Amino acid sequence: MKKRTKKPQPIYSDSFKLGIVMRVANGQLTKEEARIAYHIGGNSTILEWMRKFGYSTEPVDDKPMATIHDKTDPELLKKKIRQLEKQLKNERIRSEFYQTMIDVAERELGISIVKKSDTNPSD
Repeated sequence: MKKRTKKPQPIYSDSFKLGIVMRVANGQLTKEEARIAYHIGGNSTILEWMRKFGYSTEPVDDKPMATIHDKTDPELLKKKIRQLEKQLKNERIRSEFYQTMIDVAERELGISIVKKSDTNPSD
């Protein structure tokens, strides 16, 4: 009997994962289309990434988190803080992702994308 050798699992950066998750969350791709397009193994990998970055696959609830009467409830405030901290972390990763995209584009295309700070703003 032949021994099967496993392929090494690829390691994806958080910025790559977040970029894929954002495209799926925005409706640009389905999870399956993204999985195929980016050669991502596993049927639930992107779903796990979405959960990791706080993107829900459930319908969006437009209700405010706390009503006027509940605004001083410590548990609700702690929950809101955790939610905001998670959003901040995701935005930092998103910012790193965009900066990496700009750096790669500048390096590979040889063009300047970021405006230099010593130039005067146009009117």
